[in-house]
Amino acid sequence: MKKDKNEQNEIARPVGKHFAQADDSRAKSRLAESAAPASKARKRLWAVAVLLCAVAIVTGTYLTYTAFLAGDFLKSVAVSGTSRALFASDMLTGYTSENLNDGEIAVRSVIADTSGENCSFTFRIYNHLLGDKNKVNDKDVNATLSVRATGTTGTWSVNGTPALATDGTVNLSFPANKATMYTYTVTFAQADLNKASFTVKAQVGPNSPGTNLKWLAAKIAPAERAEVAASGVSGEWVDKSDSIGNFDAYNYRVTVTGAPTKVELTWGDKVELDPFFETNHSDAIVNKNKRAVTFTMEPGSEIITFYRATDTAPGNWGDDIGVTCGSA
Repeated sequence: MKKDKNEQNEIARPVGKHFAQADDSRAKSRLAESAAPASKARKRLWAVAVLLCAVAIVTGTYLTYTAFLAGDFLKSVAVSGTSRALFASDMLTGYTSENLNDGEIAVRSVIADTSGENCSFTFRIYNHLLGDKNKVNDKDVNATLSVRATGTTGTWSVNGTPALATDGTVNLSFPANKATMYTYTVTFAQADLNKASFTVKAQVGPNSPGTNLKWLAAKIAPAERAEVAASGVSGEWVDKSDSIGNFDAYNYRVTVTGAPTKVELTWGDKVELDPFFETNHSDAIVNKNKRAVTFTMEPGSEIITFYRATDTAPGNWGDDIGVTCGSA
């Protein structure tokens, strides 16, 4: 018997639904099978991410701890290195005494310029290395400059910026991390050559963390020829006012005035010279057996670091540590 279309459709619907359900089940099965490896891959990625985070945390902790240890070591070293030595002069010597009498100031003989009607000499005060303005003091320094003449019969003057006031003084400022140099020229009559002297002093102000010096000073004696007797090399311990046992390393300030000078530095058997000294000084000659080094130094000051040779600190800042310097 022939069925009409409606009956055929009614019969076909359940059959079609059955086959659709069967296809859907197989699709879900295939999706479940493909989802399993994807889920495992995601788990592995999460595990790797967690591991990397753990490594980063451990590394960061180690670096922080290392930086802390480095900072703690630096606290045990006298001062903070070369930058603190960058307050100097090509003519004046550094002094650490609070009170400085004129009789304690070293005499510096200089060759005067006699090319004009009058004679003159020039001095400079600065807070950076002469050959490299990028190496500048990282702390402020303030000073009061004064110039006083003795033995002059004619007129004399000091020219520079800022100019000295009528009382013969001027305030100088050396800002942190800014290369600053003040240049002054003293002019006097030729008749006073080999007779007159000029006491130049720069007194460091109280708010000057960039230096341990209290004065830069010299008694300048202009002459037609420089006196050889005047020494241009001096040295002292930066923190000699503190107990030597408080430090693991020791900073020695060498000061050169006048022209570039060959310096000889010696030390005792209880300390060792900075291992990088020879690298940082191209012409340095180190004699380890004699515990000595010679090198050329420009006018100004330089900090040279020594370290303990053993676990025991030297007994004092004098003979026991045994560091000396002078012209080679």
